[in-house]
Amino acid sequence: MTPSSHTTTPFSPASNPATVEAYNFLNTYIQRSRPYLTAAQIESLKPSDEARTIQTRLQACQWIVQVAGVLQFPVRTIATAMILYHRLLLFNKTTYFQENAIEPSIASLFVACKIEDTLKKSREILCVSYNLRHPNSEPINPDSSLLEETSKRVIGMERTILETSSFDFRNRHAQPFLMKLCKRLKLGKETARLAWSVALDVYRTLVPLRATPHALALASIETATRLGGKRVKIEYSKLEATRDDVLSIVDDLLELYTNHSSSTTVGPKYEGNTYLNARIELNKERKRLQNGHGKQLPVEPPIAVKLQHLSERGSQGTIRFMIDPEREQKECSLLNGAEDGGMGTAKVFM
Repeated sequence: MTPSSHTTTPFSPASNPATVEAYNFLNTYIQRSRPYLTAAQIESLKPSDEARTIQTRLQACQWIVQVAGVLQFPVRTIATAMILYHRLLLFNKTTYFQENAIEPSIASLFVACKIEDTLKKSREILCVSYNLRHPNSEPINPDSSLLEETSKRVIGMERTILETSSFDFRNRHAQPFLMKLCKRLKLGKETARLAWSVALDVYRTLVPLRATPHALALASIETATRLGGKRVKIEYSKLEATRDDVLSIVDDLLELYTNHSSSTTVGPKYEGNTYLNARIELNKERKRLQNGHGKQLPVEPPIAVKLQHLSERGSQGTIRFMIDPEREQKECSLLNGAEDGGMGTAKVFM
């Protein structure tokens, strides 16, 4: 959707910031938070050279895990950092983000620390990152002048990351659901530990951008039991999930382990044939569902909202970040020339 230019007639701003009146700005963009995207939307945002981007993404996720491990960050902070990084990479098609993994990943980890209340200064994170990258050099401290320029770039990226996430700090993760489900399904400690590792690996993919946390947890359990040769009966209808949605996530995980085993936690624990055999069995099962021997798979609807990269909105104008869809509709009606607004054309972004 290509936005068009417009002119507006000024009117007095709202006295109460909680009202739905829209301010009168030229080139106004409305960006509503979309915590979850469809598979089609994600596909439309991927760059043409996807293979190189996958390597960059996996390198960034691995670096987040390494740095966070040294700093002993909780898993929720690590997961949030990966989600922030995935969104940053999807919605920014600049060469810098597509080719550089270290600094954007550190910036994502820094923002995740703020969101998840994990108190840590940016220089402390950068210090650990620098020492990990230069193991043969003398370790530096957070006050080192060597971090000056890098620190400025990371702080500068913070705003871009927040804009990409639409300033929406509502994050839910798979791990709390995973622990409850493991207890409910009476899984053994070994299987539960494997499922926990799988649940961290799933954040190395783009799946968390389109799947809910409890679906990620179910897929982690399904993957762990398949790899361990132990099948468990899961009543998906009682857990508000569909079997095919979960198997779709399992397929993405097995693809990750098959093609990028060394970049994951679980990958090196099994031989490559283990993942190939699991994928073959999984594909047969999903094919039976599609052929009518099980529940018919739903057809994904066409893209309802076309998403745009950050660079496509330009550098001029005003951006209004929103969470409430009803407020978005009301403000769009004002900007689009409704009787109570008469303000011209809104530019809807993301």
